[in-house]
Amino acid sequence: MKLPPEERTRLRDALDRLKSNGDFTPSYNTNEQERAWIEAHRDQYLHQWVALDGDRLLAHGSDAKQVYDEARRQGITSPYLEQVSPKQEGFIGGWQ
Repeated sequence: MKLPPEERTRLRDALDRLKSNGDFTPSYNTNEQERAWIEAHRDQYLHQWVALDGDRLLAHGSDAKQVYDEARRQGITSPYLEQVSPKQEGFIGGWQ
């Protein structure tokens, strides 16, 4: 069973806190800044590809390869690339 991305992030964060007791910086990139940037600018860049370096927008547009290549031209070897999608609300099933 695959966990949704938000649940994976919550699980990873919880495991990091448990392992480190709060005084450990994970060795992997959590992309917190990038996720926060997308959350803050979701409506402005909806359905576009964005390339980010932390909370800095490097490039955006409808063609992922062009956006990626522009970020690389700016000297970023591994930009964070994502297509901005509408916010997904949690589904709560039940009888009405």
